[in-house]
Amino acid sequence: MTVLLIIIGTAFVIALFLLILQKREMKSILKQIDELLLHESNELVHSENCGISHDLINKINELLKIMRRNQISYNKKSHALEQMITNISHDLRTPLTSAMGYISILQNSDLPESEKKREIDIISKRLVRLEELINSFFELSKVISSGKSPQKDNINIISVLEEAIVHYYDDYQSRSRRIIFNCECRKLIISSNQNMLLRIFDNLVGNALKHGNGDLTVTVEKNDAISVKFQNKLESSDIDMEHIFDEFYTTDISRTKGNTGLGLAIAKQFTEMLDGNIEAVKSGKDFLITVKFRP
Repeated sequence: MTVLLIIIGTAFVIALFLLILQKREMKSILKQIDELLLHESNELVHSENCGISHDLINKINELLKIMRRNQISYNKKSHALEQMITNISHDLRTPLTSAMGYISILQNSDLPESEKKREIDIISKRLVRLEELINSFFELSKVISSGKSPQKDNINIISVLEEAIVHYYDDYQSRSRRIIFNCECRKLIISSNQNMLLRIFDNLVGNALKHGNGDLTVTVEKNDAISVKFQNKLESSDIDMEHIFDEFYTTDISRTKGNTGLGLAIAKQFTEMLDGNIEAVKSGKDFLITVKFRP
C-alpha cells in the first residue's frame, strides 16, 4: 500500500511539474507571438523546453510563414497596382497633349480648309488612341492586382508593330527623321494581349523619338523566337545601362524634357507579363533594344 501511495504521489508531483512547465511554455509562446506581431519580426516561435508543445509551435510557425508570404505577395501586388496607375496616367498624357497641340494650331492659325481637315483627322486619331488607353485601364489594373496572367489571343505582331509606327510617323517626319521598318513577312502570329503589346511598341518608338538622333530602324527577325529590334543613336551616351529599365530612371537631358522615366519601365513590365524578354545594349551612342516573344 505504501509503495502504491509513493508511486501515486510521485506521478502527481511529475504531472504537477509538467503542468507548471506547460503553463510557463504557453505564457512564453504568447509573449513571443505578441512581440512578433508588435515588431513585425521575421523570427519564429521557439520552445525553451524540448518536446513540450512541439506540435503546437510547429503549427504556429507554419502559420507565421504563410502570413509573411501572403504579406509579401500583397505588398508586391499593391505596389504593382500603384505603379500601373502611374504608368497609365503617363500614357494618357501623350495623345492628349498631342491633340491639344493640334487644337491650338487650328485656333490660332489661318489654315486653308484642306489643312484644317488634315489637322482634325490627326486630332481624331489621337482621341481614338486616348479612348483605347482609357478602356484598357481597368483590364490592365485587374491583370496586375489579381496576379493572374493577362488574357491572350492569337495576335499578328506585325500589324501591332505597324500601328505603333504609324502612330509616331508624323512626329518623326516633323523632325526630319524616319522610321525604317525591316520585315520580310507581313504576318507573324503569337499568343499575346494586343493592348499590352501595342503599349510596349508605342513606348519603345516614343522613347527613341525623345532620346534619339537620326532615323529609327525597326527590324523583325524570326528564329527560335520572334525578335523585334529598335536601333538608333542616342543624344547622349551618359546612360546607366544597369538601371535603364528602372522606374523613374532619367538622365539629366531627359529631365529637361519633362520625361518621367517610365517608358522603358512600362515596356519591361508588360513584356515580362506576356512571357517575353527585353534587353538593351549600348556601344558609344549606338543604342539597341531587343524584344523577344515565342511564336
